Amino acid sequence: MSAADPYSIESLTHLLDALNCGAALIHRDGTLRHANSRLCLMLQRPRAQLTGAGLRELCRAASDDCRLDGAFGHFDEPFEGEGHLPLPDGRRLPVLISARPLDGPQLGDYRIVTIIDLSPQKAAEDGLRQQYQIITELSNTILEQAVELKRQTQTLEQRVLQRTAELHQANLDAIYMLAVASEAKDEDTGRHVRRIRRHAELLARRIGLGPQEAESVGLAAILHDVGKMHVPDSILKKPGRLTDEERRIMQTHTVAGERMLAARPFFERARRIARSHHENWDGSGYPDGLPSHRIPLEARIVHVVDVYDALISPRIYKPPLAGRPRHPGHSRGPRPNVRRRTGRGLRVAAPGRLPRLQRLILREPEHLDTCRLIVAQYNSGPCTPPKWLRA
Repeated sequence: MSAADPYSIESLTHLLDALNCGAALIHRDGTLRHANSRLCLMLQRPRAQLTGAGLRELCRAASDDCRLDGAFGHFDEPFEGEGHLPLPDGRRLPVLISARPLDGPQLGDYRIVTIIDLSPQKAAEDGLRQQYQIITELSNTILEQAVELKRQTQTLEQRVLQRTAELHQANLDAIYMLAVASEAKDEDTGRHVRRIRRHAELLARRIGLGPQEAESVGLAAILHDVGKMHVPDSILKKPGRLTDEERRIMQTHTVAGERMLAARPFFERARRIARSHHENWDGSGYPDGLPSHRIPLEARIVHVVDVYDALISPRIYKPPLAGRPRHPGHSRGPRPNVRRRTGRGLRVAAPGRLPRLQRLILREPEHLDTCRLIVAQYNSGPCTPPKWLRA
């Protein structure tokens, strides 16, 4: 066969040298007959060192997982797969190997092997694998930290709830102590403010306030008479009728109570009650003479329950309502005083409204007749204003 024969060994070596990948011409006896320049560069060896070299020894140098042996192990069968080629410094080069046998009487003992360097792809895979490992570890760490943060948050929330409850109880204790201090000059120390709180909360619920707001009204009602701490004992404990000057001093406890309570949201409702719980529906009350709906709702509530509690409780200037009849027409008690209070001081309710108060506040049987007496005076008196409890 001539040199110009396209199927000659020489023409094949020229073809292999033109490829842009590593390429070799391997004989059936396992020797490398030609290696193109790219393969020499890839293996970091000169062509003279590779030409005539035995590939089996080359494969064994690359360790057991070298797949290059497949390129000539089954010489007459095509082969394609990944493997490693040894480098002079002992490293292994990852490659993609493709081998094909040649046909023809002169070329039947040869096969062409192409080799592609996979080290850039493997490096990228290793980089991605490392990044994935780092992300996985970070994710696990973040999840663990999130779980720990959630646990700490729950613990803090429990502590906040506990401290809030403790603070609420401390505030309530302080309110009671302040209220009891203002009532300390009375024989009914402490019991009056607790009744006022309970009755005010019940009435607030009945007129449609929510449980939380009704409770707030009850707590604020405790401090309704805190300003009496500024009123002299000679006036508070006087058993007889007050003079005009003494009455004026007594009436200052409303403004004094408002000033004593801090201008904070917690005491805002208590300040309104302290100032306005002696205002009357007809505008005859004090200190501002507010009529009807200009009176704060919570002050109207406390006005009713405070007057009722005053009627049924003993005071230094009067006994409690006594001799209550089984029906409102036969009272042996101070009916004129009740008529005077309901006709003028308590002009805050429309007829028919107080029977509901009767069912709300008077749970004790011994107070039932007193309530009936008060209701009768409302229904029979000249009081006919709009419903006072309308917000």
